[in-house]
Amino acid sequence: MPDSPRASAPRLPSLTGLRFAAALLVFGVHAYSFIPVGGLAHDAGHLLLDPGDLGVSFFFVLSGFVLTWAARGAGPAPGRGLGRFWAGRVLRIYPAYLVALGLAVASKYVGDLADPVGNRVNQVNGHNLSTSLFLVQAWFPDDVTYLGINPVAWSLSCEIAFYAVFPLLYLLLRRLGGRALAISAVGLVALGLLMPAFTHTVVDPAYQRWFGYILPATRAVEFALGIVLALLVRSGAWRGPGLPLASALFAANYLIVNLLPHPVRDTAAVLATTALLIPAAATADLSGARSVWRHPVLTRLGDASYAFFLVHLTILTTGMTFLGRSHDYPVWQAVPLALGFLVVSYAVALPLHSYVEKPAMRLLPRPRPRPAIPAQRSPQPTQVGVG
Repeated sequence: MPDSPRASAPRLPSLTGLRFAAALLVFGVHAYSFIPVGGLAHDAGHLLLDPGDLGVSFFFVLSGFVLTWAARGAGPAPGRGLGRFWAGRVLRIYPAYLVALGLAVASKYVGDLADPVGNRVNQVNGHNLSTSLFLVQAWFPDDVTYLGINPVAWSLSCEIAFYAVFPLLYLLLRRLGGRALAISAVGLVALGLLMPAFTHTVVDPAYQRWFGYILPATRAVEFALGIVLALLVRSGAWRGPGLPLASALFAANYLIVNLLPHPVRDTAAVLATTALLIPAAATADLSGARSVWRHPVLTRLGDASYAFFLVHLTILTTGMTFLGRSHDYPVWQAVPLALGFLVVSYAVALPLHSYVEKPAMRLLPRPRPRPAIPAQRSPQPTQVGVG
């Protein structure tokens, strides 16, 4: 696809459907963590739900991909300056985030009524509130800060950092040819896989979890990988499996995650198959190949996945604070309970997406079209008189 300011990026609805799947994985691991079950149900949850936190890694790669896919020309996006690009990113995430932060703060006070002596990490205090408001909590190495108030928001702290450096990364990486991009993609996957070993060797044990899993500078490897993958697809240089095979490889990889060494399992366990799945879904849309992820229901839920991500843990933890976590729940109670929290989370997320997230995006004025440059007339030949 030509890299032209006037080229518009084709829509990739399968990636929107995959956003729903990734958000569902994250919800699954939190439901498994906060709704205690025992016996075979616990073992099944460990296999199917416990790796769900790797959905965050999927989101980081996807973020770099979709930003790059939308970008054209030398700047971050067609016709936009840097200020407009960053303003658009803030409007994209911040208004809905503030509403969700308010809900999380309120939930802490409501939770204190049910459990006044609870010792929860994500309590409200001045430091946590300020770092959460400015989305800088992931830069602090203590879990009381980076998990403060709304624990899932540490990933948004990473996203804000990614947005800050995206124009520079895009400017540098878009200059690479297809071969160099392919080598870069392999190198970034390898770097992600080796990062846990580096962390274990170099970083103090007290900070290894933060450095390897939370720190924006570390997780930027996944974001940069997304940029490279989008450039490969956009240039026509991508060579990878189709969507059915890429999906099967990702699913198989997901199911063996808990067999991998713990540091790798927490960060890079599905990075290689994510790097196959996202371009496969994009190319399926471009070629018109069959994709279940384009189903209207999945894309509708995928559109609201950011709002869902923001509120689901608050709803889940608040509900379980009142119901109690001191005993195991039988399967016939735990499954409907988890489904109920899922429905309530989307019941909150869909209006948040429709009435906060989308209207906030419309606050960004459209760029004024550049005035057309009048065509210069060819000079008339000089008339030479005779006589």
